[in-house]
Amino acid sequence: MAALWHSPLYAREHFGAVEAAYVLLTAGVFSAWQQQALDVKPRKLAWVITVLAIPLGSLAADSGLHLWLDNGNMRALGIGALIVTVVSAMYHWHLMQNGAMLVGDGSRSFVDDMKLLPRLTVTFVSGPIQALLNRVRAAEAPAKPGEIEIAA
Repeated sequence: MAALWHSPLYAREHFGAVEAAYVLLTAGVFSAWQQQALDVKPRKLAWVITVLAIPLGSLAADSGLHLWLDNGNMRALGIGALIVTVVSAMYHWHLMQNGAMLVGDGSRSFVDDMKLLPRLTVTFVSGPIQALLNRVRAAEAPAKPGEIEIAA
């Protein structure tokens, strides 16, 4: 909706209504597919399916719906929608990998999941930063006495 600030109010309302209806009708299906993909081996393939294939497939279907219903006015969907979709899917992956927002076997109550969200949000944001800092520290660490090579 923010990307449509320059559009008339009726266009923003229509776009928002289409978006809300699409998400309400499809979110459960796409989330179920993502949870099922957690069991795919190898883990990297599960990540690609969960974070890229399913969400980008959903975005493509969403874009097609807007193309059909909004008469091709797709300027607002561009790269911003891709970024938000992938970051959101990465967050969903992080939650599911940590046992939150799952249904069926091994699931928690909704209240218990909500209690986990603050901590999991912090680890989602801080995890990549911590990994980067660990890499920098490892690269800067001096070699141990037995590991020094002498150039001839």
